[in-house]
Order: sequence, then C-alpha cells, then structure tokens
Amino acid sequence: MAYLLGDGSGTPKGEIELADDEIAEVLRALIESDGRVQCLDLPHRRLWIKRHGVKVLPRFVSLQGLAAGLFRVPQFRPSPKLAPDAMQAREIVRMRAFAAAGFSVPAIVYQSKTAMVMEDVGLTLAQHLKDLRRADPVAHDALLVQAADALGRVHAAGLSHGRPHARDFFLREGRIGFMDFEEDPASVMPLEMAQARDVFLYFLVVASSAIRPDETCRASLEAWSHRATDAAQHELRALTAIASRILPLIRLIGRVHMGSDLRRFIMATEFLMKAPLDRTESLNTAKAGQDG
Repeated sequence: MAYLLGDGSGTPKGEIELADDEIAEVLRALIESDGRVQCLDLPHRRLWIKRHGVKVLPRFVSLQGLAAGLFRVPQFRPSPKLAPDAMQAREIVRMRAFAAAGFSVPAIVYQSKTAMVMEDVGLTLAQHLKDLRRADPVAHDALLVQAADALGRVHAAGLSHGRPHARDFFLREGRIGFMDFEEDPASVMPLEMAQARDVFLYFLVVASSAIRPDETCRASLEAWSHRATDAAQHELRALTAIASRILPLIRLIGRVHMGSDLRRFIMATEFLMKAPLDRTESLNTAKAGQDG
C-alpha cells in the first residue's frame, strides 16, 4: 500500500506516494540525523531532507551584507534572518508561487516545522555545466544563455529568485527549474530592485564560467532583457553604476587577496559596465549624438 507522507498542501508540484517501508526509512532518517541537507537513497527513488535552523551563511552572502552597509548598496541587503519554522514557511510559500507561475520546483513529500523531504530533481545546472565544459563547449555556453532566458521568464512573471546560482537551477525535460528559495530580497526592497540583483548575481556565474565570455555574456544579457521590465532594466543600470564606483576598491583588495568571489564580482561588473543595458536607451543616445 502507498501513502502520501505528511500534509499534501505543502507539495507545490503534485503528490508523491511512498510505500510503507519508504515511510519508515524517511521517519528513521528524520529522527536519527540532524544534518542540514541529507540525501536519502531508497530502493525505488532518491529523496532529499533539508532542515532549517542549522545553516551557516555562505561567504558571499556575508560579503553582500557587509557591502550593503559599508557602501550603502541596498540592492545587496540580505533577507531578514528568521526563526527556523518561519524560514521554512517562507521558502515553501515562494516554492508555491514559482509552481503556480508554471516553473518546475522540487515536489515536497513531507514537511514538519523545520524540515522538509523533497524529491530528487537530478543534476543541478552546475553539474551539467561541469560535464559539458570539455565534452561540448558550445552546449555549455548555450545552457548559460538558456538559464538567463529562464530568469527573464521568472521576472516577467513578477517574481525574483534571490540566489540565482547554477547550483540552485536544474533541468527537467530540457527546461530550467528552480530550487533553494531561502533568500527573499523582495521582502526588503522593491521587486524590480530584487530582480536587478538577481541578474547581477547571475552574471557572477556567466562572466566567470563562460568558455566564450564575450559572446555568451552578450547573448545572456539579451536573453534576459528581452523579457525584463523597463523598471528592472533601469535598476540594473543603477546597480551597475554603484558597482562600478566601488570597483577600484575591490581591485585594490584583490591585490592583497584575490578570492574567487572578488574575481567574479570584477568580471561581472566589467562586462555590465560596457554592455548596452537598455537597447532603447542606446539607440536614443546614438541618435542624440548624431543630432548634436
């Protein structure tokens, strides 16, 4: 006999039924372990357990908070730190919003107040990119562009991701899916500002990992901007202007210690500074120059 474990209302994308022995294994894992993220291999499926309340903030998130205060960059302000149950509730609400808008997210099999058991969605985008880097460089960069287009679709739907890293995207039937919705920048800033932050953070990935960065960065920006609102593009220009002002200091720090986060920030900022962030604005500027 098969059962749905837990509250079905917590499942953003349909229900997953578990057999009696699978339920027993899930419950045993929940009771006997306490790791933040745990893989659970069952005879017929793989599940993932995610627990809130035991997280150590990633280094770049800490740097974002420091930059937001030190340089007065509200776009880098982290989401409010909540109690574990509130953190999980916020993430599930965001998963439901993405699912309701037609985006693939992991189905939730079970949820308690501070833990949820989710389906396995296969390889992350980061893993696909790693496999393709040598095997098929063209497909590698095409996947980066596809993800930028998907991020544009998210923004066109009135949503923001918050942490658009390649490890937080996955592929399902050839389409980009999304997971890990702990960051909710739209809760501390206007939506269009949160969307601009999404794009800036995603270009930390594109600029540093593209095999043909000049072509792939341009194609990725075009894929996103084709779907982005005017307000989000305006905010991206504003964020790029701020980043360009602090870039000399970032380079100076990099002379002492050029970590991977600083290198990605420099590469992304340098590209966005040179890029036409608004096609209409670029055309109007060129025309004004001719008229003058």
